[in-house]
Amino acid sequence: MKSVKTIISISAAALHLLVVASIVRQPLDVQKQADVPMFLSSRLYHDSTRMVGPGVDFFCVYHAGVNAGTGTSVYRQREVRPTTPYYFEFRYLPIVADTLGRAVTWLPPLTAYRVWVIATDALCWLLIVVVFGRLRATGPGFLAWLTIVLSTPFALELHMGQFTFVATAMLALSLWLSERGQPSARWNVNRVASAALMVVSIVLKLFPAVTLVAWVRRRSSWNWLAAVVGGVALLTIPLFVSDPGTWYDFRDANAVEMPNPGNFGFMAALFFTLERLGIVWTRDLWSMVIAAGLLLWVGIAAWVVLLARRQACYAEVAVLLLAEYLASYQIWEHHMSGAIVAGGLLVVAMARHSLASMDTDPAEARFSRTCAWLTAGCLVLLALPTPYALFEANPKLWTFGQRAFVQWAKPLPTLGLFIAGLVWLAREGLGRPSWTDSSRQVGRP
Repeated sequence: MKSVKTIISISAAALHLLVVASIVRQPLDVQKQADVPMFLSSRLYHDSTRMVGPGVDFFCVYHAGVNAGTGTSVYRQREVRPTTPYYFEFRYLPIVADTLGRAVTWLPPLTAYRVWVIATDALCWLLIVVVFGRLRATGPGFLAWLTIVLSTPFALELHMGQFTFVATAMLALSLWLSERGQPSARWNVNRVASAALMVVSIVLKLFPAVTLVAWVRRRSSWNWLAAVVGGVALLTIPLFVSDPGTWYDFRDANAVEMPNPGNFGFMAALFFTLERLGIVWTRDLWSMVIAAGLLLWVGIAAWVVLLARRQACYAEVAVLLLAEYLASYQIWEHHMSGAIVAGGLLVVAMARHSLASMDTDPAEARFSRTCAWLTAGCLVLLALPTPYALFEANPKLWTFGQRAFVQWAKPLPTLGLFIAGLVWLAREGLGRPSWTDSSRQVGRP
């Protein structure tokens, strides 16, 4: 059995690297070059079929770096000296343009993009080895490990040059570092590195900030939490204070937008379904629904995380991340690369608890193993591409049934992961918040 797992693992890793190589070799604006093949799985996705690429998301940061270098607003769409081949609107914090954006402009656009792809994939393998390495020891863990290695949203993430996976990977590595050694409020190398990675994760993409709720109940981590919040504030607030116009540009760039067929989040699928049933959407109504959804999903996750008698930081962080996914108004298919990381964290926590309970509480071990299998099954659905390639390339030509089939392909397994995480965390009941001195994982040896 071990040799079969090894063969499957090597084959999966080889296929992963083959897809990455096909992404790296693409020239700019590859769709317009009929004699140059796109990356291996490109026909499976809405974004790579209908959007310019590769690297259109990456180039928004490159473009912002160009503007930062010429003293122009990083949120301005045009460049003083046109340099960036094509790009989406820059929607990130100004510090991203002043650091990462300025750094990548030291290289030509295509070279910078290829370096980013290679660096992102290297981070992926670091995560697979360090955080998810032990998953291969159990059946559901091995299935989850394969979904991480063969994730089709991750391939699309690399093609687009996006940052969601990087942000969630840094979050997961921060979590892994935080549990090294004995639980203690003292600062050491691992603790400092953990805080630094969390700060970078939040500054790069703000959504990981929701996971800080998991640290509120851990008294020994309050100084870590204060350092993270302070670090994020130090890197963001002074820039907005010194140039208030930048704050308004950032706010406007991130205003709630109406969904389009390339959005695969729960809220977007709900939007299209209710629209079909006769709801007439306006921007104000949609903004109110999004605000209510954020309160609902994050509120439920925070309530369970803070009150659950069971403590498992990996699972708590995962549930909070998934709540953000369910609440967000704009989730693209490549964003699911981060949801898969969250699902992997859930399986790690469940598998640990199952193994630790095997001798002392067989029923509890079976429950955790069942939850792990259900979670791994949801991960398989997330790792697969949507059914987009089965229908017309133009979503405007889809029937309602086809649209529902495509739009709900990602939200339903995301909801499944969220529910599995909540049920598993609440297994021992809910009570008053307990302020513990440990960030250890349930079942950790």
